[in-house]
Amino acid sequence: MNENLIKFVQKSDAFDANSKLKLILFLSGAKPSTYIHMRIEKNLHDKHEFEDLLKENNILFEASRPKGYEEITGIKGNAAVWKLKGTWYGYDLFKNKEYNAKFLEYTTLLKQKKHDTADQLAGVIYGYPPCCTETFIRDHNKAQLARKYGAYQYYKRLHDCDQKFPFIAHTPCSPVCKQTKKLNLQYASTVKRKAPEFYKKYAKKRTYRIPLIVDIESSDVKWKKQDGHDYMLITKNPLEGKYCLISWLSRGKYKRGTILDATATLQYDYATIDVHKKTGHLKNFHHERRFTKP
Repeated sequence: MNENLIKFVQKSDAFDANSKLKLILFLSGAKPSTYIHMRIEKNLHDKHEFEDLLKENNILFEASRPKGYEEITGIKGNAAVWKLKGTWYGYDLFKNKEYNAKFLEYTTLLKQKKHDTADQLAGVIYGYPPCCTETFIRDHNKAQLARKYGAYQYYKRLHDCDQKFPFIAHTPCSPVCKQTKKLNLQYASTVKRKAPEFYKKYAKKRTYRIPLIVDIESSDVKWKKQDGHDYMLITKNPLEGKYCLISWLSRGKYKRGTILDATATLQYDYATIDVHKKTGHLKNFHHERRFTKP
């Protein structure tokens, strides 16, 4: 069951790596529900084929209305230039009517602003470990978050989890969470067995020496100890066919627009950065958005 869908997901360009991973796990029965994005530019036939296959396999789903998505198309002077590239659709998929009903209850709770109760239910819907769900709820409070962690400690935990658990979709409570470790091993085995083509591409390690531009920090939390900075880096040139945004944790502080000579190692849905030196600075670096299709 669902083999035809898994084959379609592996070959389609409408899904990014994260959505392909979640779809494969859901279609293999490893996850009870999932949420994914589908991007449409000149491939509207992919949307029709995907929905036809879901119906043929009796999979319950809900599709969002189309929304536009942008991509960086160039670095011009001191600006990252964005252009509207196409439309995207969000899909919620459920293994049965029970999980679909739970999802409807979840959306009602969000509308009622009962966020903690909604997040508890989301953990059940998507199969997250209870300890991770509880930590996620606690960390929503910025004031408590800032008192509990220093900046470097908090972001180091997130980066360590990204590297250690590349097959899970939730935020683990810690890099040593036993339940997350078990899920990650189970999911890796499932993907390798059910979608070997995707697994090989997803797990392949690639290394590049590239220039990177320091953009803004990822959070406005006022930490009790500002001993680290989680920056968004932008590739100065296309990398594997497109401009990429990469999260990078640094002990040192950098001005926005600083150009770094660095080695980027890509594997799974994550990149590690080894900075060699600063090579320049783009004064008043900013983003330009053009809301017309190229």
